[in-house]
Amino acid sequence: MRNAAVMLIVKDGLILAISRRNDKTKFGLPGGKLEPDEMSSHAAIRETQEETGIQVSSCTEIFRREEPAGPGPDGEDFFTYCYYALAWTGEPTDSEEGVVKWLTAEELTST
Repeated sequence: MRNAAVMLIVKDGLILAISRRNDKTKFGLPGGKLEPDEMSSHAAIRETQEETGIQVSSCTEIFRREEPAGPGPDGEDFFTYCYYALAWTGEPTDSEEGVVKWLTAEELTST
């Protein structure tokens, strides 16, 4: 089982989201897989900076859960850690990972 970490950043009631690399209409929270021996919080902070340009200086874990494998032969179960950014700086910018947008909860969950 692989481990992944994501970051929840909220500003003015909106959630920072990034599109999927191969489908710019589907959005999720910034984050990704942990490097070997990397703490989950560090992975969430690193991936958020790489994907959005936002530097998180303080965060707290809000939940963790097992994500079942997706369809297809390459599917693999993930254990996902979700963090909430308590303090952060910077302006979000698009990256090679995807388009970065501030979305409502309804917009984020409907994609």
